[in-house]
Amino acid sequence: MKRLALTLLALALIVLLLGRHASRLAEIVTLCLIGLALLLGRILLAAISRRVSFGISIVARTRAVHRLRIASYPGRRASQRRRVFDGATVTLSRAGARAMVQYHSEPHYAPEHRPLTLLRRTAFHEVLLAYNASTGQRVVIKRTLPGAPVYDLRREAGVLLWLELAQMPIVAPRYINYDERDGRSALTMTYIDGQTIEELAGAGRLAVSTLVRLLAKTCIALDALHRAGYVHQDIKPANLILDRSGVLAVIDWGSARRLDRPYNPQSITGTPEFASPEQWRGIVLPGNDLYAIGKTLAALVPDPPPALARVIARATGPFARRYATGVQMAQALLAAREAIQEA
Repeated sequence: MKRLALTLLALALIVLLLGRHASRLAEIVTLCLIGLALLLGRILLAAISRRVSFGISIVARTRAVHRLRIASYPGRRASQRRRVFDGATVTLSRAGARAMVQYHSEPHYAPEHRPLTLLRRTAFHEVLLAYNASTGQRVVIKRTLPGAPVYDLRREAGVLLWLELAQMPIVAPRYINYDERDGRSALTMTYIDGQTIEELAGAGRLAVSTLVRLLAKTCIALDALHRAGYVHQDIKPANLILDRSGVLAVIDWGSARRLDRPYNPQSITGTPEFASPEQWRGIVLPGNDLYAIGKTLAALVPDPPPALARVIARATGPFARRYATGVQMAQALLAAREAIQEA
């Protein structure tokens, strides 16, 4: 339609230049008015389309947010606190408002995201790198394989949303959308551009002192998570990504659990070589993450300096001797780092 309007305007200009009679003036005016009317019509249709899309997306977003709540209490006002995903609580009205603001911070048109490549595949999930067809923004889509249970991915979606709403001082992918359809679920989250510390250490591009400093910061961030009532439960080298700005991000929150709440050991997920004995007995403790930090160090630094070896031994040793908090382990790691630098 825009091309037709421009064509008519061009024809009007040609008639003006070639015409010799005054009668051509009426033809010129008519063509110009038609072209302007077509342009105005196109602008009005675009405005109406945006309004309709905005309304539809609000409804879709509201439904998605409510799907992320496993329970709500009838008869109470929306401003009261509601249970969300294994006991995390946020204000429903605030959650909905924040989620909608995030959703509308960029345009969403169908098709919303187009897969680019398969990043990895597990027994239950596949992780895809995709991009927004309208903005070009890269995102990560994690979805269940056919026949796989959806509760882990549903819990991960809730935890990511909670992390942002609670303003946790820990770097993690940001929640974008969660959807369940035809027995499968899909979680869309922001893409963290970087490499895992497993990849960096394997390529020899991560010094021991740098690794210790990064993990000390991660221990402090995990301490804030633990004080808020959650444990990640799957810390390992492949789940720690160093982004382009040098910040260590924690990914894969599907195993996260509420603190001090016992579970059936058969429902506990994680990676066996990085999970504490207590975790596999269904006990959720901050020490599970700190144990995993110690195992991560042991895996990435096979021959650690003596100061670091002592930290690893305490973090992965008998339960009574382990670090009580993430801050305590961070202090031990920083002291070991100073000893490594002085050696």
